[in-house]
Amino acid sequence: MAFQEEKTDIEREIERAREGVGTHIDELDRRLRTTLDVNAFAREHAPQIIAGGAVVGFLVGFGFPSPLRKLIGIGIPLALAAMKIRKSRNNGDAAEYDI
Repeated sequence: MAFQEEKTDIEREIERAREGVGTHIDELDRRLRTTLDVNAFAREHAPQIIAGGAVVGFLVGFGFPSPLRKLIGIGIPLALAAMKIRKSRNNGDAAEYDI
């Protein structure tokens, strides 16, 4: 008899844990779709993207100078790390004030 009660309690806990999961997934999906809009990002930063492509095309066409290769090898990982830190700090600030 105790086994049957325990089984019923476990099933009830599972059902309770499942409640609201769908709405949480939908909310997460909505947030990701609004914040990760690639087309909007491209529209906002089109001049910078075009200029960057032109510079890279020029450098690839004429060859990378040695100091520039070193700068890129060090600068890109540092820039990516700085962006990641800035993004995590911004997300932490927004979460503090989000009600």
